[in-house]
Amino acid sequence: MVAVVTAGNGICLSGINDCRRRCALMLCACLFSGGESRRMGQDKALLPHPSGGLWLTALVDQVRLLGLPLQVVSRHPAHADQLADRPGVTVVQEPPPWQGPLQALGRVLPGTPAEALLVLPVDMPRLSAAVLQQLINAWYEKPDQIAVAQDGKRLQPLLAVIPTGEPFQTRLAEQLARGERRWMAWLASVPHRPVVLPSQALLNANCPEDLAALMA
Repeated sequence: MVAVVTAGNGICLSGINDCRRRCALMLCACLFSGGESRRMGQDKALLPHPSGGLWLTALVDQVRLLGLPLQVVSRHPAHADQLADRPGVTVVQEPPPWQGPLQALGRVLPGTPAEALLVLPVDMPRLSAAVLQQLINAWYEKPDQIAVAQDGKRLQPLLAVIPTGEPFQTRLAEQLARGERRWMAWLASVPHRPVVLPSQALLNANCPEDLAALMA
């Protein structure tokens, strides 16, 4: 389900209505915000955003411009507090053990083949609704494959549109059952294709040095 977004939001929907008619899948969004942020030394989701608010709230507000149902997966109760006033946002408190984003995906990927999931990480503070819409538009062209963001040099696997059903969930369940939690290993086992997006929008930060460079 993709709501119509007006041009005033800076989002180009050229051709997406035709794509929607050809693809009956329901699209939802999921923001992963449950990391430990050990290298950063503080919760990245709660870092102040240059445009106002926090990394968490700023990115949630960009996703909300798309009109998609949104769930935020987190282990941190403070994240739910920050999002309590945003309609249409569901915070999923991830129970332990916490073993990375692939396990989190296994907990939220819909079981109905008629659905698909836009996933994104909280540590890409420059992501915008317009860039996310580019990824969605590209996925609609081939909805039987995962559309994975690429910055022109390498894949950014946590930013993707993932269809459900076979073989995506089966391979995911098999891999998690083996104790293998590498996202790239799962991605290599299922149909996917890269979608080149503006590299500046995909910058992230894992440590204070990265943060200083990003903010500069």
